Amino acid sequence: MKIGDITANYIHELLTIGTTLGLAPSALLSQIGLSPKALQQGDERIDLVYLMRLGYTIIQQTGRYDLGLLGAANTHVSRFGYAGLAALTAVNLGDALQTLVDFEGLYCSCYRGSSKLHVDPAGAQLQFYSISPYNDYNRFVVDSILFTWLRSLRDLTAQDDLVRSIHIEFAAPHYQVSYTHATRAKVHFSQPANFLLLRENALSTPLPSANPWLHQELLQECKKKLAQIAHANTWNHRVQRVLGTMLHGKAPTIDAVAEQLGIPSWTLRRKLSDENASFQGIVDSTRKDVALSYLRNTELSFGEVSYLLGFSTPGAFQRAFKRWMDTTPGDYRRLQARRNKGALPE
Repeated sequence: MKIGDITANYIHELLTIGTTLGLAPSALLSQIGLSPKALQQGDERIDLVYLMRLGYTIIQQTGRYDLGLLGAANTHVSRFGYAGLAALTAVNLGDALQTLVDFEGLYCSCYRGSSKLHVDPAGAQLQFYSISPYNDYNRFVVDSILFTWLRSLRDLTAQDDLVRSIHIEFAAPHYQVSYTHATRAKVHFSQPANFLLLRENALSTPLPSANPWLHQELLQECKKKLAQIAHANTWNHRVQRVLGTMLHGKAPTIDAVAEQLGIPSWTLRRKLSDENASFQGIVDSTRKDVALSYLRNTELSFGEVSYLLGFSTPGAFQRAFKRWMDTTPGDYRRLQARRNKGALPE
């Protein structure tokens, strides 16, 4: 199971930044184990792990921990594909941002959640879901998302004063000064959530490129493309997506997942049975796949991984891992580290 995916355009953008920092794209792709053939189509879906590996590799080789801010400074709302084009033709900023949120699945997805637009007369919030715990492997993702949104607001409205403040979950990093160069808005760290707080009535700001007729045409195209993605989406996959938002700190129940999916639990059991799947089997498989990804690609402690996967104790996680892989998490991580250094064959 993938922890999520993005379009190949995201990889291309990071490679471009790497090139400007003096790194060779071919070498970067080789280091993260991604074939150039996977990038031939801009809308090709790429495992999210490769994006995080690539960003981390660039950061380690250049020392540019502000990589996410660098990328956001050189992007455009059109990077969101059809969703971005539809947003550009909306009547006002509120409709544009709702379009980007509604069709986020066209350009990225993650088992941890989805972005949201929270409308409030006192100031709307454009919210990015939590991907905690934070480290050098994923901080740049939050920076990139929030500051790409900030740049998109300017692309959409030709105004740069619509954001009151920027709120970030992780503590102020050592590159904190880079944020002052990226925005005039106040940036708050160690916050309960990641979001842009917009100024009062910002959502009613008209768009210079508004074209109601074309906007409707593009919305229909977005719906069509999203339906194509969803058509291949089984109940198994839907359960996996919901599980990602519910695992932290506790094991989710089928009743809770069914409620999120808007169907009775007995109906969900039947639909999964029709696909020769079971709820507990999906929970176990999801935990296993995500655990392997965390151990291979992050430096999270076993306690942190245990919490993120909803185990009651680190010991319970270690016993489950031993059952899955016939080895301990520590031995597995050491084996992967040796493979990454070329000491062992794949």
